[in-house]
Amino acid sequence: MLRIYLVQNLYDLSDKATVAEVIDSRAFSEFCGVESSNQVPDGDTLGRFRNLLLRSGLQEKLFAQVVYLLQERGRLLLKKGTIVDSTLIAAPSSTKNREKKRDPEAHSVKKGNSWHFGYKAHIGVDKDSGLVHTVKVTSANIHDVTMVPELLTGDEDSVYGDSGCLGAEKREDAVLFNVNGQGKRIRYKINRRPSQSKHADNRSLGQIKRREKEKSSVRAKVEHVFGVVKGQLRYRKTRYRGLRKQIAKLNILFALANLILADRRSCLTA
Repeated sequence: MLRIYLVQNLYDLSDKATVAEVIDSRAFSEFCGVESSNQVPDGDTLGRFRNLLLRSGLQEKLFAQVVYLLQERGRLLLKKGTIVDSTLIAAPSSTKNREKKRDPEAHSVKKGNSWHFGYKAHIGVDKDSGLVHTVKVTSANIHDVTMVPELLTGDEDSVYGDSGCLGAEKREDAVLFNVNGQGKRIRYKINRRPSQSKHADNRSLGQIKRREKEKSSVRAKVEHVFGVVKGQLRYRKTRYRGLRKQIAKLNILFALANLILADRRSCLTA
């Protein structure tokens, strides 16, 4: 049953479509250990199983287990530096449902010149391996800078983020020193806004551009994770209502993304 649930998340399938694919596809049947169509649960049973996992918090436990195994087997998540970032997950804005209203736990936010309704996935990514070690989910209107302390492990020497995280080290809840026994001050390497450099002279501007490019080259690794979740796993818009369901869904997706990226880089060991 758990393998059927993983297939559903890997291919962004509805409950009924998942059942149909497991029956029709020999590869899926073999992966799920199914020998005949009579062994495949119906869509309602799969939905009840997913809700059972939700109530037990198993998706978060699976994500934590994947992180632990990657540390133990591949030595991937050294956590000497963390990249923090977020991505928007759209939610249906239609009121054509039983309650005649939108998801009350999703909110709107303006990004650029466009408004977006939904949720936001905040992640902490190891700067060396590019794999996710922390996942937090909020409504879309929660600002990135407020989530930075929750995305850190406390072992970092440095933190990277885009301009949405400017001022993170000045907040009351900021993590300023690591907890690895040395009490070393954490360096916040946050990208500047372009407007902050518009009055600089040519020499200073060149130095600023070089520093910003160095920061961006490290931060680029977080886009690989979002590329897997939104591109390969095709999760750009949620089909579920409620924050709790988004937390569960995104934990399992980032666990799968970690495994995909680790396998892609041939970092896993037997």
